[in-house]
Amino acid sequence: MIHVLHICSDYSQQKLYRELILELSKKGIKQTVYVPVRSVLEIGKYDITSIENVKVNFSYILSFKHRLFYHLKTSSVFADIEKQIDLNSVDIVHAHFLFSDGGVAYKIKTKYSIPYIVAIRNTDVNVFFKYMLHLRAFGREIIKASKKIVFITPAYQSLLVERYVPEKFSKKVVDVSIVPNGLSPLWLEDAIISCVQTLVPLKLLYVGDFSRNKNVIQLLKVIKNFSQRMDVELTLAGGGGNDHESVLNLLKREEFGFAKYIGRVEGIPAMKQLYSQHHIFIMISKLETFGLVYLEAMSQGLPVVHTAGQGIDGYFKNSSFAIPVNPNSERDVINAIESILNNYEIASREARKASKSFLWDEIANSYLKIYNL
Repeated sequence: MIHVLHICSDYSQQKLYRELILELSKKGIKQTVYVPVRSVLEIGKYDITSIENVKVNFSYILSFKHRLFYHLKTSSVFADIEKQIDLNSVDIVHAHFLFSDGGVAYKIKTKYSIPYIVAIRNTDVNVFFKYMLHLRAFGREIIKASKKIVFITPAYQSLLVERYVPEKFSKKVVDVSIVPNGLSPLWLEDAIISCVQTLVPLKLLYVGDFSRNKNVIQLLKVIKNFSQRMDVELTLAGGGGNDHESVLNLLKREEFGFAKYIGRVEGIPAMKQLYSQHHIFIMISKLETFGLVYLEAMSQGLPVVHTAGQGIDGYFKNSSFAIPVNPNSERDVINAIESILNNYEIASREARKASKSFLWDEIANSYLKIYNL
């Protein structure tokens, strides 16, 4: 039985890692998950140690100084892993971020000759490679020493090769696997038939936080202008983030009367109901690692408008149901909405069909092939 060591610094922040590990456990994989945390509140979150052949090691070893000194952090995590885990029993390491986790995997390989695969995500490309120039060379070494590179989205493969990876590394980066985040099968079970019988008024939906990165203020301004040519309603679900108060203040103004804020919606059944009451999902973030919410919307038959070069861009080229836009271009966003409306029934049907290829079972099978290379 293959033994995989997951190094996942983001495990306690997002449920998606738990979903992947659960699916892999069903396929007979022994897994140890190492989670370094900065707060005792993170310990035990999404713990699945009760599952056979899965052990989750939460370790409260990180502090503010580790944010400032990258190599100190990787050395601390590596030393802690050596204390907690029998590395001689590990067959392969799965680092879920290039820098945060891959630097530790690199140290493990150097000392124990254990191969590793590493995923490249939003912060790797848009923070570490972009701003931390002193770490670029080490990032390339992590890539060079890896068994396989996994991109969560094709957009980051293109961005990395075009901007940050010299030609001598290009073959290593091009010879990769594109493995997305997965979708729970609950989204495709007991589908709710849309309650919306007409496209007038057009019902748009946004689900997410109200951080500046999510660009909600820009979205409101674009739809305000679009509302002058078509009867439209925009629902904002979620909230929180550094633009939360600014968004709520805009919504108090009469000119934004087309929009309403409904707060957080919890649970898949409630979210399905919400999607069934709308026509199009729209989220024009500045940066987006993947954007699982796009797939959730698609699973319920909603075409989506998303950011070009980020998130799911590259998975649905030239489709009628997933339209990439420049998030700062009003014209782009309006054209995308109108394009969807031109073939709405087809776009809705194709969106739901396309979402089925992102089920966690399929994602786990992709990783099995990678582990066993």
